[in-house]
Amino acid sequence: MRIQLLTGASILASLLLTACGDSGSTATTSPAASTQQAEPMKVGLLVTGSTSDGGWNQLAVTSLNALATADNLSIVPQQQVTKDTAPDRIRQMDSQDFGVVIAHGYEYLDAAKELTDPTKGSGVKVKIAVSGGDVDNPNFASLDYDLSGASYQLGIIAAKVSKTGKLGFIGGAPYPTVTAMKRGFEAGAKSINPAITVAAQYTGWDDPSKAKKQAEAFMEQGIDVIMQNVDAASRGVFEAVQEHNAGAGKGSTAYTFGANSDQNANPVCPDYTLASAVIKMDLAFDRVIQQVKEGKFKGGLVKEDLASGVSVAVINPKLMGKVIDASVPALLDEAAKKLASGEVTIPAN
Repeated sequence: MRIQLLTGASILASLLLTACGDSGSTATTSPAASTQQAEPMKVGLLVTGSTSDGGWNQLAVTSLNALATADNLSIVPQQQVTKDTAPDRIRQMDSQDFGVVIAHGYEYLDAAKELTDPTKGSGVKVKIAVSGGDVDNPNFASLDYDLSGASYQLGIIAAKVSKTGKLGFIGGAPYPTVTAMKRGFEAGAKSINPAITVAAQYTGWDDPSKAKKQAEAFMEQGIDVIMQNVDAASRGVFEAVQEHNAGAGKGSTAYTFGANSDQNANPVCPDYTLASAVIKMDLAFDRVIQQVKEGKFKGGLVKEDLASGVSVAVINPKLMGKVIDASVPALLDEAAKKLASGEVTIPAN
């Protein structure tokens, strides 16, 4: 999906009409001044992959697009931006008076550190938010999407659905945000069945064939529920699950999950996608944008989790009461409360 860029609204010129005459005469402002619309704030978005990947990168674009009209924004996305080229891209946006740059990916942390370091002469004025960062730096914002709690809830679902007691996790790379999901998923599953096992592999973000082969290998080992967070490569996992269930003599039915965006209705295997761990990225982005507009932007680590309402689990309604037992929603609510209170914690490693 491509975002349609908003063009800058033209600024109406204010006409100051000065009356000539006696000392009682006054200046009159044209009605145009009272209806003047502010110029849209330019928001830059950097992503390492494609904005049509059906996952992480597309979610960022659609989230900003949802805010564009209401917040009066001009969104400028740039795709395939590597960590090495990111500093130059941000400098370009800084020279063009962008209000904020959302660097969407853990890979951009070094660029943010470099460009906001007050001891270096190459600093920029534009505000920077690293979407998916985990660094507590006062010079830029790190939006730390903690899906471990939502993944804990998905683990509960997996343990209730699995017939074999064997689960799998396929990630794009062992970044902290991804390994946190794996730990949460395993902890949630073990809260239901302490003997359950979770095998994990990391296959990359953009190669559906690798993810598909790994999912197939997992299912050959008897794994019947697979959690994934592989962005564009998620299609490979969905295809593997769909083909496994369509084949004869393949053993138990296999299921999977969505990640980052709500993938419950994905076009490949919606009948076997139990739920999704979802980031409501528009809420997180809107908070940053409003801070910039109000002159209240502050750097540091921003935790976006179950408690903040940004990182949540969404059950596939199609499977509720059928594959997913009716008792599960109550279990998920209870888990959320215990996680929020600290009664339940997710292992750090």
